[in-house]
Amino acid sequence: MTEKTESVSPWVMAAQTIAPEVRASAPVEDPTPAAEDQPIGFVAAHGGAGATAWAAILDGADHGQQLPADGAPVVLVARASLHGIDAAKAAIAAQGRAAFSAVLIVPAAPGRASRMIQNELKVLAGAVPLVPVPWVSGLLIKRSALADFTDVPAKDLAKVRAALSTTKGEMK
Repeated sequence: MTEKTESVSPWVMAAQTIAPEVRASAPVEDPTPAAEDQPIGFVAAHGGAGATAWAAILDGADHGQQLPADGAPVVLVARASLHGIDAAKAAIAAQGRAAFSAVLIVPAAPGRASRMIQNELKVLAGAVPLVPVPWVSGLLIKRSALADFTDVPAKDLAKVRAALSTTKGEMK
């Protein structure tokens, strides 16, 4: 048997023999995950919106009430109450529609929302897509950061994730 030998380019040889101090001083690149792999960011429109709990449930990043510095679109979280909807409208007006890929609407109480709330939600939906989440009474007696996906019925959780994945595709 004959061994196959390949000639190595002098450029490759030169690149492999870079001085160790030059190689050590080169900046280390931090690979950033692809947009699909990055967690969804959640921003609260107001205190008590539920952003921390839903970020934990959906494996997202909780940004409190501040937009992330990188300017990536996030999901705004608001309660389905006049206060929550007004806070969401104010955030969208202040930051612009492009800052938010969707508004996660957290029920303020179990059952159907009043007609006034439903009308206000329609107005809000004209600016940014709405993603309603189910009423989960267990979240009221749990620390927000300790919430997880097992707190939400699987069928409801699948609907929320599907809705968010559609809006995540619209993020710019």
